[in-house]
Amino acid sequence: MAYRISIGYKQPTDPEAFDSYYYEKHLPLASQIPGVTRFAAGKTETFDGTTPDNYLIAEISFESKEQALAALASPEGQAATADLGNFATGGAALHFSNEDIIAP
Repeated sequence: MAYRISIGYKQPTDPEAFDSYYYEKHLPLASQIPGVTRFAAGKTETFDGTTPDNYLIAEISFESKEQALAALASPEGQAATADLGNFATGGAALHFSNEDIIAP
């Protein structure tokens, strides 16, 4: 079983500035977090064309909750977390969960 941290980034005040900072500065910083087994991210959309609550959702997976906690407590994890205030102008919500159900 895997353990994951999901980050929902709310709509930023300046999407272009968010994208630039996220891809050029935050991702290289976050890629240093130890113990990551999988990273996935994508911009959100709605089927009816309205603006979704989240602008982007990122998921960081670890082998266990203990490894996720250790990763967040590491200097690299602390640096990535502290960096959120530099670009997530709409705010960000972190969610922590097991992968209890895996289906094709």
